[in-house]
Amino acid sequence: MKLLFAVHQFFPTHYTGTERLALNVGKQMQRMGHSVTVLTYEESEQEGLDLEGDFLIKRYSYQGVPVIAVRHRTPPLELGFSVSDPEMERIIGRIIAQHRFNMVHIFHPMRIGMVAKVATQKGIPFVLTLTDFWLLCPKGIAVTNKGDVCFSPGRGEKCARECYGDALRERLNRRFAATVELFEAAGCVVSATSSLRQVFERSGLVSGIQLIPYGEDYAGVKPNVRRYSRESEITLGFLSTLQPHKGPHVLLQAYNMAGKGNIALKIFGSHFQQTDYYKTLQSLAGSHRKIEFCGEYRYEDMPRIYNEIDVLVVPSTWWENSPLVLPRALAHNVPAIVSNLGGMTEMVKDNENGFTFEVSEPESLAQVLKRIGDDPGILNQLKERIRRPPRIEEHAFEYEKIYRLLSLEN
Repeated sequence: MKLLFAVHQFFPTHYTGTERLALNVGKQMQRMGHSVTVLTYEESEQEGLDLEGDFLIKRYSYQGVPVIAVRHRTPPLELGFSVSDPEMERIIGRIIAQHRFNMVHIFHPMRIGMVAKVATQKGIPFVLTLTDFWLLCPKGIAVTNKGDVCFSPGRGEKCARECYGDALRERLNRRFAATVELFEAAGCVVSATSSLRQVFERSGLVSGIQLIPYGEDYAGVKPNVRRYSRESEITLGFLSTLQPHKGPHVLLQAYNMAGKGNIALKIFGSHFQQTDYYKTLQSLAGSHRKIEFCGEYRYEDMPRIYNEIDVLVVPSTWWENSPLVLPRALAHNVPAIVSNLGGMTEMVKDNENGFTFEVSEPESLAQVLKRIGDDPGILNQLKERIRRPPRIEEHAFEYEKIYRLLSLEN
């Protein structure tokens, strides 16, 4: 099959979870004999772009996967807000016609959502994978401006009331209408977790979402075989972007409250120009000699990192779906501590293969850290009960079955 994978941003400029998912599945599909091309939106790159009408286009290859990156000459104000941009219809239509794709897989519709309409017009089925809440929440994280977790957008009414104001009510209504249209046209909608599926289905905008847990690429995985006693020194690891909704401030506050001298903390990740927030994190860390800011990390660094740390901590304050660092940790036989919210608790069971704590409550997390500091030997039991995630091959096979079924129906 000739597959077009559509994603809002991509390597090498962007390299977070959704981009990694699209890349890993794409490479596996190539190994299975399919042709894969990625369509993405290039926000910032200045080199190597060619002018085609009102758009700039860059064609390149990343780790053997062909990529077509597009950008408006003058980006519209609603670029990251709208589900579908009519201006992109012609350029995407030309790309699809040139390559004669027979299947489209949308990993994130932001900026490039028009690919769904174009595919439908040309009789090409498409699969939509939900990786966050962007189709329900323009901010993507389902957290209100007050910092409260949002359980339902009310088809845009709550968005207008609590986040955007009445001035944007009409734009929000158009956005939700476009979301409904996207869901109705999709040949199949997929979620990696039951939690995300339930939130979307409760919205009343979509039903029949298929569950396909993320698969791990086990190439290079080196299980952490370290064992612990009551005298062991423990290193906690945080691996994510240093942004408020990822909760590194919650972790630092809890670490300070726990006050366990046998626990160290390594924080990996970039703050992406959120300088003020990063200064807040540095202030929380103070001059503590056992807290280390390790900077950006690469996917290829994970085998080393997961053998340097003993526990992964994911203190997110939003509806985290399935952060890829979490199944990656379990694949490396590293237990995790996670907020008790979203899809994370589907992978981490309290007192079984890790611990959970009350979301956004550093006191709750501090109690978990104290427990580990008092008896590091409890990590041995957690590691024995870790069930390793499915492989990327299994993940891709499930998608291949969907592709073939949709192809037969069309």
